[in-house]
Amino acid sequence: MAIRNLGRAALLATLLASAAVGIAWATEGWYGRVDAGYSVDGGLKTSGGDLDFDNDWSAHAALGYAFHNGFRLEGEGAYRQNEFSDLDGDANATAAMANLYYDFNRDGVIQPYVGIGAGVAKIDVSGSAGALVTFDDDDTVAAYQGMAGVAVALSDRLDLDVGYRYFKAPDASFDGRISDQEGGFNPFTIDGDYEHQAVLVGLRYQFGARAAPV
Repeated sequence: MAIRNLGRAALLATLLASAAVGIAWATEGWYGRVDAGYSVDGGLKTSGGDLDFDNDWSAHAALGYAFHNGFRLEGEGAYRQNEFSDLDGDANATAAMANLYYDFNRDGVIQPYVGIGAGVAKIDVSGSAGALVTFDDDDTVAAYQGMAGVAVALSDRLDLDVGYRYFKAPDASFDGRISDQEGGFNPFTIDGDYEHQAVLVGLRYQFGARAAPV
């Protein structure tokens, strides 16, 4: 039974691939993109130790322009939220990024790509370790990211986009406080690098219809 099901799945995949082979468009012009991401690793890396993240969702949206030479340039807004694995609290990152991509096989149905990005991110963290240590602060710092993935042409305007993204916002500082024996509090500062790795799935819509290559 398992072999029969596997054979059916392979046949279905072959038919879908055969149907897609005849469809190919050159990506060029203005486009919009929306993605949902799911983190696979990350945390706040501090000199006193790493505060790891639980996996969670992120949201991304962008407006860009694809050039005829395979490069794409876009502006992106993104929001990431993760709870800490080791203590009560969470970390949120709101980022505005400028991204540069290069698309391979741009006239094909399947278009792998790589990209880099730079911008700014507001990192907001809050948490506590019992009643002794608490922190709730935010910092805005420079950020950068690296991307790799593949786009699959669904029509002359719409692509399915699946990719991996590494995002980092280094040198962030957050204020907190530690309770003392007299019932008061002493301030302290957490210095750390925000890191986030995620898999993204989304759609890219070309505003102008793409001409099929000759």
